Amino acid sequence: MSNEEKFAGYVVVANPPELGRILETLFTDEYMKKYTNFDNFEAFRYSSAVIVDWERDPMIYSRVLLDNFVNESTCFNTFDQMVLHASKEKSKT
Repeated sequence: MSNEEKFAGYVVVANPPELGRILETLFTDEYMKKYTNFDNFEAFRYSSAVIVDWERDPMIYSRVLLDNFVNESTCFNTFDQMVLHASKEKSKT
């Protein structure tokens, strides 16, 4: 079984410490309060811990499950959409 078959439906992301810092920089408390049901990114991570092990390297998660979580708890449809929007907001500052 190839890795592509093994992880079908899942996203595999290298998760060096820099990724966590980038996400924390993008998802400020103000951003999270404005666009999500959470006060901060830490609360978002805690609530999605059954879907994503945010500390694991590589980080492996089901795209469908995370996107459903994002859709239910933010004003975005997908995690990718949430990240892209946060990046655009950050580039304005």
